[in-house]
Amino acid sequence: MDRRSLLAAAAAAGLAGQAWGQEAAPEPSYEGMTFQSHDKTIRSIHYRPVGEGRRAAIVMMHGSGGRITNRGPWHQLAMRFAGDGYEVLTPLYTDAFPDDGIRPERMMEAWRDVGEHAIDWFIERGVDRRRTAMFGYSLGSYVAVDGALGNSRAAAAIGLAGGTDVYTPRVPRRRIPVLVIRADGDTHVLPRNTAAWVDFLREHEINVRVEVLQDSDHLFTAPKWLEIFQLSAAFYGGNIGRPDQDTA
Repeated sequence: MDRRSLLAAAAAAGLAGQAWGQEAAPEPSYEGMTFQSHDKTIRSIHYRPVGEGRRAAIVMMHGSGGRITNRGPWHQLAMRFAGDGYEVLTPLYTDAFPDDGIRPERMMEAWRDVGEHAIDWFIERGVDRRRTAMFGYSLGSYVAVDGALGNSRAAAAIGLAGGTDVYTPRVPRRRIPVLVIRADGDTHVLPRNTAAWVDFLREHEINVRVEVLQDSDHLFTAPKWLEIFQLSAAFYGGNIGRPDQDTA
């Protein structure tokens, strides 16, 4: 073997040894847990960022028929938020009141209370209330946003694929920034009903931003879930996740 070949082989061996010795970058962690909402035990998954993160927290409210599990797009979205530095809770809010499809006001209030108490859970463990936020999809978008504008202490909220056909919104009691994300081809929650929800909130002086997912329906592909994360991360990063939030 000539000198050039020997040098190339030695370099390759060195690189291989370096790669073999490298450890994979740490990932966010998660675990199943429960918390109390009134007299009900609410199952949830708690996601933690690596290290201190942003010292901020997000509560994610699933859609109708949703479940909490350590796989699938809902879990992956929570992991992305945790990877961006947020603590996350994904409560199974139907533990507070089983969904019968009729959804009387007492049921909706029980679900909103789950979100409120999940935010309180974070605050009780040291998260500044100004660094807490809600996120909800479909039915959960109403639960998240309407609850955040009610008695919750959340400082921001995102509603994904929600509208007035999900439920009639209440007059807001609080003023926090809201992001509404909708699909241009949603046939389950119609775009006109999302627009009616946005108009209602703006009429009541809520700062609402709207983002539209192109070429999409109510059920999202993996690339759309990534786009949803990117839009959400930008919104949260400008509100609850700002580095100067503690002194603002």
